Order: sequence, then C-alpha cells, then structure tokens
Amino acid sequence: MKKTREMVLDILVEAGIDHVFGLPGGSTPFIFDALFDRQDKLKPVLARQEGAAACMADVYGRLTGKPGVVICQGPWAGSNAGFGIMEAYSAGSPMLIITDQSDWGNLGQYGVYQSCTGEYGAFDLAGIMRRITKYTCVANTAEEFIRGVQLGIKHATTGKPGPAAVIAKWNTVVSEFEPAAVRPKIYPLAGYLAVSPASITEEDADKIAAMIAESQKPVMICGRGIHISRAYAEVVELAELAGLPVATSYMGKSSIPETHELALGTTGNLGQKIANETITSADLILAVGTGLSPENNRMLAPEFINPEKQKLIHIDIEPLNAGFTLPVTLGATSDAKLALRAIIAALKKRGMKPCQPRVAELKKLKSDTKFFASAAELDSDAEPILPERVVKEVNKLADKNTMLVLDGGNNRMWFTKHFQTGHAGQFIAPGGVAAVGWCPPAALAAQLLCKDKRVIGISGDGGMVMGLHCLVSARQYNVPVTYLVLNNSCLGNVMDFMAPNRRVCAQYPAPELAAIAQGAGLKGVKVTRPSEIAPALKQALDGSEPTLLDIRVSDAPHFRLMGA
Repeated sequence: MKKTREMVLDILVEAGIDHVFGLPGGSTPFIFDALFDRQDKLKPVLARQEGAAACMADVYGRLTGKPGVVICQGPWAGSNAGFGIMEAYSAGSPMLIITDQSDWGNLGQYGVYQSCTGEYGAFDLAGIMRRITKYTCVANTAEEFIRGVQLGIKHATTGKPGPAAVIAKWNTVVSEFEPAAVRPKIYPLAGYLAVSPASITEEDADKIAAMIAESQKPVMICGRGIHISRAYAEVVELAELAGLPVATSYMGKSSIPETHELALGTTGNLGQKIANETITSADLILAVGTGLSPENNRMLAPEFINPEKQKLIHIDIEPLNAGFTLPVTLGATSDAKLALRAIIAALKKRGMKPCQPRVAELKKLKSDTKFFASAAELDSDAEPILPERVVKEVNKLADKNTMLVLDGGNNRMWFTKHFQTGHAGQFIAPGGVAAVGWCPPAALAAQLLCKDKRVIGISGDGGMVMGLHCLVSARQYNVPVTYLVLNNSCLGNVMDFMAPNRRVCAQYPAPELAAIAQGAGLKGVKVTRPSEIAPALKQALDGSEPTLLDIRVSDAPHFRLMGA
C-alpha cells in the first residue's frame, strides 16, 4: 500500500517543481509529514500567513514557468491565500493550491467548525475557488486526489497560465491505496503535459511580415506574455531586423531593456511621452502578449489607438484576448516566442533590412526629449525626499545583477514612470489586481530563488506594514533581500482620490520601520536626506544580510505623473 499524500508530492517532483510554500493546518500537516523525507527535492518554505504563501508561489511561477505550489488549510486557502491567488489569476501566473475541506474525518455534514464542504453548516470552498482559479476539483478518493493534482498542473501551465486548486477531504489526505488496483489507471504526468503550445500559422506570419515591411510608421507593444514565454531575444531580434520601435505595457516592462535604442518605455498615463506619441502616430501596431487593457491605453480613448485609422495586429496565447478590447486587422492565437520567431523568419525570407532613418530619428528624439531623465524632480534635494529622487538613485546603482519587485500603490507608479530597466526580466510587478502588500513576500521569494541576483523590494509604508511578518521570514531563511520603503505616512494612492479637507482613514503617524526591522533581526536604516540614499542602498546591496531602508518621502500625489 502507498500513502496518497506521498504520491501527490512525487507528482510535484515529476513536474520539476522544487519548492512549496505554505502553512500547516487542518489535515495538511500530514502532507508536510510526507515532505519531511523529500526536502532534498522539494524545499518547504514556511510563510507566516497564507496570503504570503500565495504571493511567493506567484513569483515562483513567474520566474520558473512551473506552478508555484501553495499548501495550506481550506478556510485560509479561500480567504487569506485569495490575496495572492487573484493576482496570479489575472496576471497569468502558474500556481497549484493543495488544500483540504477541513471536515475533520468525514464530519462535513454535521457542521463541524472550519468545515468548507459546502454542506449545511459549512461554507463552500470549492465555490470560492472556482471563481478565482482556472480549474478546481474536490478529491473524495485517493484516485481523485492524484488525478486532480495532475490535471491541476496541466491547467496551470496550459494556454494562459493561472492558478488551479485541488481540495481534498480529510480522509482522502490520510488514505492509502494500491496503485496497481486503481481504475482508471494512473499514468505518468509527462504524457499529459506533452502538448505543444498554440503557434501562429505560416500564412499569418507571412501576412504580418508583409504589413511590417510595407508600413511607414510601425510600432510593437509587448505585454506580460513576453515574460511568460521568455521571448526576450526574439523581441530584440525583430526590433533590430525591422527597425521597429518597442513599447511595453506596465506588466510587460523589461520585455526589452529600456536602454536599447529602439525601446520606447511603457505606455499609457504612467508611460513615457515618446511611447505614447509613437503609438498614436503609428500606421501599424503589433501587439504581442498583451491584452491591450484600458489602464495601459488611456482607458481606450479613441485618440490613443484608433482601429479605424490604424492597422492593429494582435497576438495572444488566449484566443479571446485578441480582439477583446479593440477590433483587429489580424488576430492570431500563439505563444509569443513562437509567433515572433515565425515573423522573423518571414521577414528574413522577404529580405527585410532595418529602416535606418527610422532608427536614427528615434535616437535623436530620445536625446532631445531626455528619455527617462526629463523630470526636474529626479535631481531635487528637497526634504522630505521626493519619490522621483529615490528612483534616480536606484537607477544609478542597479546593474545586470539587480532585480526590482514592486508593490501595489503609488510606489509602482513612480518606478514604472522613471526607472529605466537595463536588462530583460529585471522588473517584476503586480498588475493582475495590484494589491498593496504583495511586494514583501514576493521580493522574499524572488531573492530566495535568484541567488545570483540582488533583489530590491519596493513598497510604501502601507504595504510593508501589511507584510511585516516577511521580515521574520527573511531572517529565518537568511535571505539577503533589500526592502526599500517609500515611507510617506499615508496610503498615498487612495489619499490622492480624496478631497484634501475630507481625508478619512488615509493618514497616520509614520511607522518606525527601520526600528521594527532591527527588532526582527534585520539591518534597518532610516534615511531622511537625499544624499543618504545612495550610500545606504549600496551598503545594503553589497552586504549579505536582509536589510530594510526606511526612506522618508513626501506625500506627493501620483497625478503629476499623468498626461505624458
């Protein structure tokens, strides 16, 4: 006989997953017991709250392309963990949630406390999960538990990635079975995953190549799909082959290094003026791996992208996304990397040569407009420190080994607008639901996984207070993450929408975060002058211990970033 929970973990190993994130509770301690003997293959990471586990799993999925695994008790999987699951669902991050019904040994029909079977006297965990995941199943037997995990991995990684949940009854978690007697037969996971992703047709690739070759003012917009398919080299190759300017959505930022001569920066209200003007004046827009969502496109203002006057080519792994927000000239369902490779091949077959005048014109325009360096606030010595000055100092010190992880709130707006990425994949940010408090666990996971990088977690004081338990985890695992907190004594983004004389629940005394970090065993540094930012950040990045920089900034409204 074999323990069901052991086979479930063996499936994770078979899938190439090497970390799990969670918090034991309900019947899941039995799963953690099985983890004890597999720690050389599956590293368990204790999160101090289920929402943090889900955020960490989200980042694992983004960085590896494999499902980030969350293991926790049912009631908290459907509540606390929902914080990170919803981001993964909207952002397209592969995730697998393994949880239980907490029915305490088949007592689900008796209204036992914590039960989430959906029976009378219990809440419906499966119903909750089905609204925030791609796939949810309830496992009543050992066979269903094993098969559910296999299908969960398949759903999490197929098409547009996302979260999948497997909810097991208590008795199923602790069950044993004879594999040879199972019907239908349980096959190895590999056979279920041996499916090629959607790929553009040769005919559509030829059509797109022809339109690019004939266009006078083409532009490419890249979204998070570029990160998902790791199509960084293809973006640069296509851009250089066709002399094609490249803009990105907010979540597509760092699809191309923004130091590249053909990079335009991000689009929309938080974007660069040159990106927005290039898109508006383009005769052809090639959108790849982006949903062209309203927040990246001036809330779909017709004067920004006008499909009646511009040709719009839209490529996405999800067929419903192409032509979802705007009508298209040509829509194609494809993995971004495969689509770009096919278009590159078609252009080479046509003998495409870079449009050097277009490249030279863009280079001059970027120089004339001081690309990423036009804001006077970047050089300000004002106190409290202006947020833009913080971004400038991070820009100066960031190199190819530096990764930025942002949070929800105004901090992401300052850094989206003013931080110029120097290499592909340097920038990780929440944007599915963009919750405040996502950064502390996300940055922790990024540093845990990327030992060759130095991770800077950027948050406001509101987000850091929500994730203070992550400081304890950073010390526990001795992860040399650097938390950079823009401490302005307020919930800046929501306060910006309140009348100045009618602000409620948005301002408070500044939390002494450096002291709190020191109490958790980290290095905590309070920064109050612009001249102190660079030495404090350099020392943190050069060091080998987790550090929090409590930078006192002004409560400048994010609205001054708009309108570019």
